[in-house]
Amino acid sequence: MTLGASTAIATTAGCTASMPFVGDEPMEFEADPASIPQSALDETGYDEHAIEDVWIERTFEAGGQTQDVVVTNWQAEYDKTIDLGKLGVPIDERLRAAVCTALTTPKVSVLDRTFNPVGEMTSEELAEMVQDRYEGMENLERVDEDVVSITGESTTVGEFEAEADLVGEGVSIDLTLHIAEAVESGDDLVVGVGGYPTELRSGERPNIVSLFEAIEHNG
Repeated sequence: MTLGASTAIATTAGCTASMPFVGDEPMEFEADPASIPQSALDETGYDEHAIEDVWIERTFEAGGQTQDVVVTNWQAEYDKTIDLGKLGVPIDERLRAAVCTALTTPKVSVLDRTFNPVGEMTSEELAEMVQDRYEGMENLERVDEDVVSITGESTTVGEFEAEADLVGEGVSIDLTLHIAEAVESGDDLVVGVGGYPTELRSGERPNIVSLFEAIEHNG
């Protein structure tokens, strides 16, 4: 089981310059992937789970013309095995229940229409998007915030608590999420997302902060 929090955010993208319509062929934009170095993973006990592209398509209309735009985002997901039995959960298993994700999305605009809600969203708004990606997640509440540096830029990281079901297990746990507001890095935006069982907060909160601050991106 993994608590895959990241792909909900990947339904957005951004922009640096206004692009004209180019005809029947879609305009394509792609972010550069971000990653977390092995040294930071070794220090926090996380492993690489997957680095994959997530693409979306939108159609813009202006002056009687339409233009398809294809945007490729990248998400790098890392996770950690948790012994749930030691948390009092009635499942005697070790599951990959702690997750950290680095999402990159390109900055794009077409005829002055910004295709970039992520760059203007607060961590609360990002959390609402993430909420749909957890099995049965509900009662989402902001409880704290912090300021961290991601790719050299300071940003607000909202801390949220919620209840969520373990995927495929039907057992509810208290979940803590850390969601960073997007930072600009070159031609891309970078977002950090972390999640773990709330009972592990004292150990995993500093781990998530360390992983966020270790994110590398060469956009």
